[in-house]
Amino acid sequence: MSNKFNANALSEYCKNYARKVAADAYQQGPTLSGQQIMSLTAIPQINLLVISSLADKWRADAEKFRSPYFDFTAPDVQEALQNFMNVVSQYIAVRREHLEPLLADATCRTIKLVFDPRSYFDEMFRNQPDFTLSADVLKQITRYTKINTFIPTSIAQRMNGKPFIYVNQAISYLDEVLSQRGHELEHYDGFVAKLGEKHPMDVAALLRSHVPDAIPAPPARSFFDAAEPATPPAPLVPAADVPKETKPALAPQPDPTPAPDTADESGTGGPIFSNKPAGPTPVAPTAYPSQMQTGNLSRPSDTNAESLVAAAHAAPSLNDTLREAAAADGLPTMAKTFRHTPVETVARSISLNQKFQFINQLFNGNANAYNQAIDEIDSLDNYGQALDLISYRYASQYLWDMSSDEVSELVEILKRKFA
Repeated sequence: MSNKFNANALSEYCKNYARKVAADAYQQGPTLSGQQIMSLTAIPQINLLVISSLADKWRADAEKFRSPYFDFTAPDVQEALQNFMNVVSQYIAVRREHLEPLLADATCRTIKLVFDPRSYFDEMFRNQPDFTLSADVLKQITRYTKINTFIPTSIAQRMNGKPFIYVNQAISYLDEVLSQRGHELEHYDGFVAKLGEKHPMDVAALLRSHVPDAIPAPPARSFFDAAEPATPPAPLVPAADVPKETKPALAPQPDPTPAPDTADESGTGGPIFSNKPAGPTPVAPTAYPSQMQTGNLSRPSDTNAESLVAAAHAAPSLNDTLREAAAADGLPTMAKTFRHTPVETVARSISLNQKFQFINQLFNGNANAYNQAIDEIDSLDNYGQALDLISYRYASQYLWDMSSDEVSELVEILKRKFA
């Protein structure tokens, strides 16, 4: 549901509108034919969406008719089945209790198409199976769209003859079309007037206010973030470097609401705000913690420390020595060699630890989705196709962080597979 609408108000309006339209339409008889549905309301878009819903249900029922015991791929069977569907479609007869929900849904979708076309097409694209938008489906969408028809038409032109595109690519095309031709969107005034002929529409009540319902809570902090100290601890310094007297950073401020002249019963600081002696003078806080005197054995001399540090920097490690030797000989290191070694399949090149990371971090813990994705990647022909698949399909479907280590590791494996 688009956030522009009050969901309850929109649903209630569409039900009331459908109820009034159906009450008038069914005065002639108990059922409506296809031709009667085509002229059911004064808005052709609503009528077409009802027909579209009937077509979807008819195709779903026809699929149920298929049997595993017969060959439905035979040309004669396909032709006969198509003729059967065409003949039956000429005898549409819908009763009111079946049509009214379809009419209410078509009304809601039409209102969304008028007031928020971006959300309308975005939702339609995201509901496509396998997160892909085929050219045939887009053709059907164009056929049943009579408001802002330039949107699906422009997306079809951008597909440039491709049999399908991934959904997030279609959504990017949608945003391009709206940014370039948003001034061509049809205004809602005429549709509101036509809808109001059957049931008055309160646009202000239908559309959601721009004020959010609730202030979103700040993101929860990690336990480990909360466990960190608010300020880093002060560095340890020799006791000789700590100043003997340190003034407080701020001068003492008088209490804006002085307490009455009472004595401190705790016995720790003497009377408070009285003319009696106030007890011992408090010691000003120092900027650094005090040091415990442990004698000369507690810390090495500066000369020994400096010599040890210099020796540590002077002596190269074994890894440094091997790395320099390899660079001098022009030989690649073992890590570089492994990273660039081609692999036969993506599935076999993923370690067990990587597999668990990919399933948990990239596929929301769904092992079946992971296996299906890896098999599909292995079936591709080149690196470009593999990169498009994970970028336009899986990254959008599972909301990947493209800068994460898991995505980077997967891309490196793809490079080795299609090198």
